[in-house]
Amino acid sequence: MKRLLVLLLLLYPLSAVAETYQWTDERGTVNFADELGQVPKKYRKKARRLGDEGAAPVVNEERGVEPAKAKPDEAQAGKKVYGGKDEAAWRREFLQAEFNLKNAESDLATLKGRLSDTSRMNRSDYLSIQNSIRYAEDRVQAQQKRLDQLRETADRLGVPQDFRK
Repeated sequence: MKRLLVLLLLLYPLSAVAETYQWTDERGTVNFADELGQVPKKYRKKARRLGDEGAAPVVNEERGVEPAKAKPDEAQAGKKVYGGKDEAAWRREFLQAEFNLKNAESDLATLKGRLSDTSRMNRSDYLSIQNSIRYAEDRVQAQQKRLDQLRETADRLGVPQDFRK
């Protein structure tokens, strides 16, 4: 039974390693999915993994592969576009980044709370939780870095503060 618990505790951090994919549908709505398999087939080539610096390439039948960019009709529809994203896209991206950070911080707090009573733990359980805590701390730092990079990018592109809420 204890071995099963230790195995589950060791595998727990692996479930927290999640990638988020983002794509824009034909109506201009930015969507998110946890797995590439959840992205509709017609958008998979255009989906990009959040945290990647470069956008997914767009395959153009006539010219080959080009970097992804905003459609001119979206920019001309009266929406202010910053870095190829409108207000709704920036808001969603900030919400996603802040949610991921809070989730990582919550996981870390839960793990640290489990160490409050070590009287019923054996050494391997204690060490397993310690390893999980180190992993969770790394995850919090990575999510904070992603949020900071998003803020820097928004600052560089002149994205208004009210788009970041």
